[in-house]
Amino acid sequence: MKLFLPAVLLFFLLSSCAFSQVNTGEKASAPSSEPHYYYILGYQAALDNDWKEALKNYKKALEFDPDSLYLKMQIGYALYYAGKAEDAIALVEEILKESPDDMRALLLAGEIYKNQRRVQDAIQIYKKIVKIEPKNKDAVFILGGLYYYNNEVDSAVELLDDLLKETPETFQAMDLLGAIYMDRKEYGKAADYLKKAVAVNPDLEAAYFKLGIISEITEDLPEALTNYEKALTINPHNDQAMERIVRVYLKQKDAGKALVTLKGLSRKNPGNAGIHVRIGMIYFEEKQYENALQELRTALEGDPENISVRYYLSLVLEEMEKYDEAVVELKKILKKEPENINAFLHLAYVYGKMKRDEDAIKVYEEILAFEKENPDIYLYLAETHIKLKEYARAESTLAGALLKFSENDALHFSLAVVFDKTGRFDAMAEELKKAVEINPKNSAALNYLGYSYAEKNINLAEAYKLIMRALEIKPDDGYIIDSLGWVYYRQGKYELAMKTLQKAVEITKDDPVVLEHLGEAYKELGESGRAIEYWEKSLLSSGKEEGLKERVEQKIRSLKSIMKR
Repeated sequence: MKLFLPAVLLFFLLSSCAFSQVNTGEKASAPSSEPHYYYILGYQAALDNDWKEALKNYKKALEFDPDSLYLKMQIGYALYYAGKAEDAIALVEEILKESPDDMRALLLAGEIYKNQRRVQDAIQIYKKIVKIEPKNKDAVFILGGLYYYNNEVDSAVELLDDLLKETPETFQAMDLLGAIYMDRKEYGKAADYLKKAVAVNPDLEAAYFKLGIISEITEDLPEALTNYEKALTINPHNDQAMERIVRVYLKQKDAGKALVTLKGLSRKNPGNAGIHVRIGMIYFEEKQYENALQELRTALEGDPENISVRYYLSLVLEEMEKYDEAVVELKKILKKEPENINAFLHLAYVYGKMKRDEDAIKVYEEILAFEKENPDIYLYLAETHIKLKEYARAESTLAGALLKFSENDALHFSLAVVFDKTGRFDAMAEELKKAVEINPKNSAALNYLGYSYAEKNINLAEAYKLIMRALEIKPDDGYIIDSLGWVYYRQGKYELAMKTLQKAVEITKDDPVVLEHLGEAYKELGESGRAIEYWEKSLLSSGKEEGLKERVEQKIRSLKSIMKR
């Protein structure tokens, strides 16, 4: 794929001759005096870009001199500029049958073939032009570009290198060679040619732009900025350069400068919704939600049918805890796109935030009505049932999903949780083992099984191995570290347990179970005061864990009673 072709070759494919007027050799004879009147009228109309009038008068002139190649070519140009390329090329091809080396006919044929993307035909025409006029650098350059466009890259490079040997100051050839080597990912060579091009022509905006891209690719971001800014100095309306400058600032983690640049771009293009979206998303990343909201609403005003903008808007509203408004926006998306899974999933997530879990369940069920091949949907539905303690419905959902996705470790893990919640230890252990067998890197399953063994005070050597495997995958996970500490506790290694659990507390902060475990370790070490301290901290967050409050309060009462003796 020619990543850099469009900017470089636009001129080949859409415009006329690249440089000065090509030498067409000896002109065919001008029309005789009889049709001269109509010729002058046609010529004047052509100067006024009135091609319909020019065509009418050239045809009148041709009636007086039907063999005039000159008049036929004038008609060919008039047809072409009047937008009748097919008629023009048909006429030119007829002329070339009579006069195969007519330069005006060859040049017009080449131009039309280029614009019609008849690249192979254009190549044959320009090869003939170059054969007739080997020093015609314009034609050589265009032929090189056509070779490149046609994936005949080696031919393009050879031709352009030869052109530079003949005329070393041909900066257009240097620029094109730079683009070719960029596509080949030979960025050093590409940069060399582009630097030579701007040395010859310091106003070559496209070359600076490409140098900026090379610097960006090679992670020289300051140099990328320098080159994009040079391109922008030459052409202050180069919005692509401004967009690239924004990208570089974002890579440099300089959101402030990125915003300044985008706002400048927005002032130039006030109706461009995409720019407002970019500004809004930067504000979103910077947690400036009010500003993000304003920009995204502005974007929607300019493009009210844009689903993506509305989705981003719902994300901002969610972060602002404006959940009802987020729901409204998501429902608008679903009204237009009834099977937009992302909108559905986000709607369910927002319902969860609003503690409207029954509504979230309805959303997941609605998704499953049209999308049954995504195991994650079954998983989310089951997890919501678990959250509501609807264990039978969760089990039914997961069992059905596993009939379709038997090798999905996440589904097995979730079913294990259901078995745990319903007191089926052996079934739980089997599902966790299946999850680990399917995915040996499932740290959650490894940890859950290891911790469950420790809780029951069984298979402690196996529990240790499982938890150590989990820690290899997630060495900084506070909950896995807690499990390791609890295994040490069960093994009677209280000092080691205390140190390990202390590390877990530092990571998990206020998790009540981890605090409870640390209190237990201190109790066994004979540090009753520290034990009560951590149990009391545990009670501050006890609402997160069912049954913990009563359990820990009883431990505190018992220990205090012992301390009074």
